[in-house]
Amino acid sequence: MAGAATQLKSNIAGSTTADIIDAMRNRCSWPSLRGALKKDNLPSGTGWAELGGSAEDKLGNGPKLRQFLSKYFQEHIIAGERYVQLYDLPDGIKTGLLKTLKAATVPTSAFTASYPLPLSSSSLLAAPSDPSLVEVRPLGDDDYALVYCSVRSYDDRVKYEYSQLPSQVKQTYQGIDELITVRKVHFQAYDVAIVRTGLKRIEVCIDQPSKGIGNLGGVVLSVFGTLCNNLPELKEAYESAPYNVFPAIAGIYFKPNEGTVRALSFRTLTGSRKREKMIRSDDDLRSEKFHHAGAQAVDNQLKPFELTVDWDSKVPPGKVEVTMKALIREVSNQDSQLEGFTVTADSVPLIAVGINKVIKYL
Repeated sequence: MAGAATQLKSNIAGSTTADIIDAMRNRCSWPSLRGALKKDNLPSGTGWAELGGSAEDKLGNGPKLRQFLSKYFQEHIIAGERYVQLYDLPDGIKTGLLKTLKAATVPTSAFTASYPLPLSSSSLLAAPSDPSLVEVRPLGDDDYALVYCSVRSYDDRVKYEYSQLPSQVKQTYQGIDELITVRKVHFQAYDVAIVRTGLKRIEVCIDQPSKGIGNLGGVVLSVFGTLCNNLPELKEAYESAPYNVFPAIAGIYFKPNEGTVRALSFRTLTGSRKREKMIRSDDDLRSEKFHHAGAQAVDNQLKPFELTVDWDSKVPPGKVEVTMKALIREVSNQDSQLEGFTVTADSVPLIAVGINKVIKYL
């Protein structure tokens, strides 16, 4: 593991600021990054291009900004937007598991030479879609994050109104109302399996689920299966079911002052189905006048099946958002099920805050 850590530091130290910013552009939210920069009293500018110019400054805030960006990116590799499934750590394996983790080394793969930076666009097409172990990172308190890189793709769809089309395209497609183009985009995913020996929990965290990568449960099993190849002690957990997080949807919603509810989908006993979302980012749906009056009218007999909620954490400082989406049919089942949820935050400690908020209501 010492060799892997040395390689990680070497790759970051040998990369340019432009390389780091390009890597961040493909996976980091600009509003979140801008907020983090402002919190550290660093210039954010109006976008990625201006950020690069500020970071290249040899004097003033330049050196501090470059250091900040490097640290932010390395943390974001195992944070950011994550689809999470949770499993119990098998009993009686902690001592042997920690011994293995502390002595772990990272095998050479298509990703190791550039890691933590992503491969070039041309190299991505030849890289494996199966998970490859690229880092074993100690998190403190005998917790470890194992990072797995792979190549995934999604369909980037763009819709054009007929009036927007060039004349030659209009001639070819006369009479249509709109044209939709589909482009397959390949990207490097940084999936993470966090082994928390103290909490006796495994967190399988899939990278950037909003890119529409398809069967998230299947991706979890692929990463978890590779994790078991590295750590056979975890096979029992792999063969077990993940936590059912469905109860946390209603648990959080019906708990006053538990975060700020941004969106909710629910069914009422009167036979209607509603999807509601706040427009302003600082308002809680629970107290919005229309929603509150409607909920009171049915004596709060709501059956929620989708929820987006966020928290402003004091320790560690920052914001974390959780989204849980079950199928509507689950509200009619006696044993309603939801195997995973999405957590979005800029650091691993904040990701843990979001996960613990969900577990609190199970």
